[in-house]
Amino acid sequence: MVASLFIQVLAREFNWEVDWSEELARFSFISAVFLASSYATLTKSHLSVSFFSNWIAKRIGQNAVSKFHTFAQLGFDVCVIYYASINLIEGIRYPNISPSLGFNQNYLFVLMILGFALSALIHLIDIFSTQQDSSDTDMPALKGE
Repeated sequence: MVASLFIQVLAREFNWEVDWSEELARFSFISAVFLASSYATLTKSHLSVSFFSNWIAKRIGQNAVSKFHTFAQLGFDVCVIYYASINLIEGIRYPNISPSLGFNQNYLFVLMILGFALSALIHLIDIFSTQQDSSDTDMPALKGE
C-alpha cells in the first residue's frame, strides 16, 4: 500500500499516467481496515466510551454488562456478514469494474465478510469461555469451600 501511494506521488509530480496505483492503494487500505478490525477485537483494543457502561456496571455488575456488550457486538457482526453477503451476491450478478485494474470492486465484500466472521468467532469464543469460567468459579461456592 505504501509503495503504491509512493508511486502515485511520483506519478503526479512527473506527470506519469499511473492510474492503477491509486486504486491498488485504496483496495489495500480497505482490506487492511477489515482485517485489522478483527485483530482489534481479538486484543480488545477498540476505542470505547465507557462512562455509561461503568455507571450501569456499578448497579447490575460488570459481568452482565460485559455479556451484553459481547452479545451486541456479535449481533452487529452477524448483521454485517448478512448484508455484505447480499451485496457480494448482487455484485457478482451486476459487477462494478474498476476502470484501471479491471477488478470487480464488489469482491471487496469478501474481506468484509471475512473480517466480521473472525470478529464473530472471537465473540463466540468469549461467550463460551465466560460461561466456562463462571461455572468453574461457581462450583467452589456451591460446595461451601
